[in-house]
Amino acid sequence: MVIRISEILKELRLKHGNTQGELADFLGVTVQSVSKWERGEGMPDISFLPQIAGYYCVSVDTLLGVDKEQKEEKIKKICTEYNRIRQCPPREDGTLIVENNIEEGIDFIRAALCDFPDCWFFMQLLASDLWGLSKLKDGKEKDDLLNEAESLCRKILEYCTENRWRNCATEILCLVLFERGDKKQAIEMAYNLPDAVGSNDYMLTNVLEDGELERQLNISVREFIRLAYLSFQKLIDKGFSKERLREQKHIKVQLDAMVNSIYRD
Repeated sequence: MVIRISEILKELRLKHGNTQGELADFLGVTVQSVSKWERGEGMPDISFLPQIAGYYCVSVDTLLGVDKEQKEEKIKKICTEYNRIRQCPPREDGTLIVENNIEEGIDFIRAALCDFPDCWFFMQLLASDLWGLSKLKDGKEKDDLLNEAESLCRKILEYCTENRWRNCATEILCLVLFERGDKKQAIEMAYNLPDAVGSNDYMLTNVLEDGELERQLNISVREFIRLAYLSFQKLIDKGFSKERLREQKHIKVQLDAMVNSIYRD
């Protein structure tokens, strides 16, 4: 319980943009006390809980993390319904039609954020869909979608402390900037993202065994194919012909070399 309070207290303080000193002044305690609470080295006296909850406009249950399981269950149901809305039949080549039901999905996630305004997952999901829809629009409508997407991404980067959602927000923000024509800033942000060597995919291959490692291999291969497909799709969008793509022999050479290095018989 102490650990949960420390996490929630820090999240609420950062979200509202105030300092440990400001919260300490409000409660009439020392900054050191607030710092210890956030580090999980102690917890506020029970008499402080209603004051802290009122200060951040949340319930005491939320502050204590009591409603965490109920919240997670609701979020799972929302995700299931969102996936149902966005379901669409694949093209003949097996790829999905990304724009299918995207506007309905956006409206649905906007409504979900009204109930869960601090859900970073919903924020990055909405930002991603707004960017996707912007590619189908032009003029002011396009600009409005990109502005909203950027605002959501920057909110995540300012207040969220979880690297997972910060990285997602940075990725989407790169795409938003690129779509606006700010290619230089987009590239600079992309270079600041973690590379493959520092990813969980890379580390999991070093610590998993047997069946879990086999499942991770399948995930890694799917991700590799997805990234390769995206790269080829971008080249096609730039006017590369099928024949020119097939001339990328170095890719096949590298794949063959990888397989041969593993099977040395």
